[in-house]
Amino acid sequence: MNYIKPLDRNQYQLMSCLDDLVSPNHPVRIIDKVIDSIVSSNKERFEKQRQTEVGRPKYHDSVKLKLFLYGYFNGISSSRKLEVETQRNKEVIWLLGGLTPDHWTISNYRKEQADDIKFVTKKLREFLKDNGYIKLKTIAIDGSKVKAYTNRDMLTVEKIDAKLEGIDKKIEEYLSQIGESDRRDEVIDELESSDQSGEISKYLDKIVQLQKQVEELQKHKETLEKEGRKYISPADPEARLMKSRDGKIPAYNVQIAVDTENKMIADSEVVTDETDLKMLPKMIESIKEELGEVPEEAIADRGYNNPDLIEAIEKKESTEGGTIKLYTSQEKTIRDKEEITFKYDEQKDEYECSEGKRLVLSARNKKRRNSFANVYQGIECEGCPVRSKCTKSKRGRIVHRYLNQKWRDEYKAKMQSKLGKEKTAIRKTIVEHPFGTIKYLMGKIPLLLRGVKKVSTEINLYTTSYNLKRLINIESYADLFEKITNYEWKTA
Repeated sequence: MNYIKPLDRNQYQLMSCLDDLVSPNHPVRIIDKVIDSIVSSNKERFEKQRQTEVGRPKYHDSVKLKLFLYGYFNGISSSRKLEVETQRNKEVIWLLGGLTPDHWTISNYRKEQADDIKFVTKKLREFLKDNGYIKLKTIAIDGSKVKAYTNRDMLTVEKIDAKLEGIDKKIEEYLSQIGESDRRDEVIDELESSDQSGEISKYLDKIVQLQKQVEELQKHKETLEKEGRKYISPADPEARLMKSRDGKIPAYNVQIAVDTENKMIADSEVVTDETDLKMLPKMIESIKEELGEVPEEAIADRGYNNPDLIEAIEKKESTEGGTIKLYTSQEKTIRDKEEITFKYDEQKDEYECSEGKRLVLSARNKKRRNSFANVYQGIECEGCPVRSKCTKSKRGRIVHRYLNQKWRDEYKAKMQSKLGKEKTAIRKTIVEHPFGTIKYLMGKIPLLLRGVKKVSTEINLYTTSYNLKRLINIESYADLFEKITNYEWKTA
């Protein structure tokens, strides 16, 4: 039987030029064009070559930006793996022109040049908006817990105290072994002032290492007490213990705002808040800073349903068509299913239930669920035939009326209307697709950096890569290349 035969490895092959390595319409050419356009149009930002001729020249920022964007575009985030790609992957060889930066150079750039990576993210989003891919007519906002680059072992004040006690005992043991337990302070002073270039005994060296551990533990304890936290991760102190599908994990809350026009990510933020309850103002303001205006509509799930904040946003933020409109899914409660209803009499300043019983004002401005409300107490509940269904309180049914209750009632009615239900129903179809794609690219180890700022850098790379993928999928190569070429990338 005949088979297709491979080439002879010893036979010479001719390649006319490096450009023949990738096809004319390959996505890597879009990555190359975008980065070249941004960098060449903003030379004053990226021209950071050392002024002296001493030493080896550095790699230009565009080289590292292209490599990272290509890597995250293809689910490769490790600096060591990216180094390997520069030597074996023909697409990367073409993209970097044969340059092979080592993993330290690659890793340091990602850690140290967060602002440049953020700048590229912002410029691409501006390009998407100016070319109609992002219209800011309707956006969907959602958050997801992303595991931090640390293990699940978290420290508490109690654990820190126990560790400190154990370390103190070890130090005492080492001091006694060198026969100078009565000179502990003198030994420590000697260690701090001594020239470390000399030979130090193994016991004294161990004491120095233990002292460093004590300093770190004391810093973590101070952070816990100062911020009122219960847990802290030694490897990434900024991460928080958050609930996820895999139980409680050290994580960051990643927020994204997705434009409904083409499912492009209009903005992203990394926060340490475990819940989304206070995130709407931050996200709306962030979109405004990123793209220069707020969306006409914003949709979110019930985790964002904070009536006071929603009211403040709708009154504050204006759009070309008026004020921004917010839609959040409403939390369903047992009360919503009750047949018993309560009607407020503004003149009497009291409630009347559907059984004709009165509820009168008993307290003003009581704090309730991060807001303030007046409290109305039932005074005719005794002997009511539906009392067992209405309340278990011996004093009678209580109803809270928030200070902005009229606005709350109108907003709830809007959300329970046909339009409100339609708006919240489309949220999942918009925002979960980007999160699914990004988490697929992340793999089992989603983050490789620590701290809010550095994690934000990684999220910027992931969201930029996602937007490029969407762009390449919905637009022809020729039209896209032309738009990139003709766009004004320079920052005003």
